[in-house]
Amino acid sequence: MAHDGRLLDPATLRELLRHLEQTDVDELEVVSGEARLYLRREPGKRGAVGPGERPREAPAGVPIVAPLTGVFYARSSPDQSPYVAPGDVIQPGQVVALIETMKLFNEVVAEIAGEVLSIAVDEGDLIEAGQPILYVRPGGAAL
Repeated sequence: MAHDGRLLDPATLRELLRHLEQTDVDELEVVSGEARLYLRREPGKRGAVGPGERPREAPAGVPIVAPLTGVFYARSSPDQSPYVAPGDVIQPGQVVALIETMKLFNEVVAEIAGEVLSIAVDEGDLIEAGQPILYVRPGGAAL
């Protein structure tokens, strides 16, 4: 795909979306220099906004995604505080959630340092592998 070097050029975006529609790819992230483009297709939804609907804003930040399919838990037990909340600063290797699969609890650990911007799923939600569970603004320990 040829373009003039600008990732967010409208012609480049149209061409990328046209090619993407012809695939079964559900998520795509493209980084070029300082520019970052993250696209996620929701099963059964088209890119166009229907009458009376407002387009949803794309979540800010870098997603931390579920490593496997299961039930999402934000805390180790109901009487404990959540592992993370919006505004918290996290470090690589820090546990940010649990996913229960086949009666086993699996820790979800952060791969980047940064500030938690939002949590994309609710306690007890069934989530799929690769689904964003929270969004982080990347940064070092001194945010």
